[in-house]
Amino acid sequence: MFHFIKFNAFLTIALLVAVSAQGAEWGTVTGRFVFDGKAPTPATVDTSKDPLCKVKLTDEDLLVDDKGGLANAVIALKTKGVAVNPAYESSAKESVELDNKNCHFEPHVLVVRTSQTLLLKNSDPTGHNTNVQSTSNDGINPILAAGSDPLKHKFAKAEVRPVKVGCNIHTWMGAWLIVRTDPYAAVSDKTGTFTIKDLPAGKELEFGLWHEKAGYLRNAKFTGGTTDSKGNFKIKIKPGENNLGDIKVSSSIFK
Repeated sequence: MFHFIKFNAFLTIALLVAVSAQGAEWGTVTGRFVFDGKAPTPATVDTSKDPLCKVKLTDEDLLVDDKGGLANAVIALKTKGVAVNPAYESSAKESVELDNKNCHFEPHVLVVRTSQTLLLKNSDPTGHNTNVQSTSNDGINPILAAGSDPLKHKFAKAEVRPVKVGCNIHTWMGAWLIVRTDPYAAVSDKTGTFTIKDLPAGKELEFGLWHEKAGYLRNAKFTGGTTDSKGNFKIKIKPGENNLGDIKVSSSIFK
């Protein structure tokens, strides 16, 4: 009888949590990272070391479009213990891909959750290795032969900082992994824009901004605020869209 009552109590609590989550309000954060200054022209990469790398590549560590949009900038939730919208459950155990393609990594910056499986692929006619040196997790450095099946990897823990990925065979190659337990992080596209959907509304949340060339995006100005010396800011999430507008990042911090 005791076990039956205990089970019913547990079931009641679970149902109340589910109903509460369904009835909660959620907000979406959008914006555009802008490089505030004259953008440099990416340097050409010398791929002649490997005759099978018959592609024209340029450095990817600082990419700015003709309207100032800053690609591959990261915005990530820093507040702990935030409720996750049930809509994310469908993707919680999906696989995400990091491909060695055209002698560079695709994508250049990737968000992966600890519940997800990272697929390390090689779509090239030449061999690669994918050197992932984590801080909180064990590092890996598998060889990926041309035509080989993708290698599966899972992270046991979230990483406080972005994780650098390299290829020791082709030293110009580089990528970054944003490893998290929750889905609340985004990477800006080639125009600088980003979206983080379904954040809990009615709460003040803290976010951090980062870019590989500058590190923390300090003193960045956006609609309604400015980031601090570590690229952090807080906003109260309202239901629906929360548009930060252009997040202007001074060119002086990209050294």
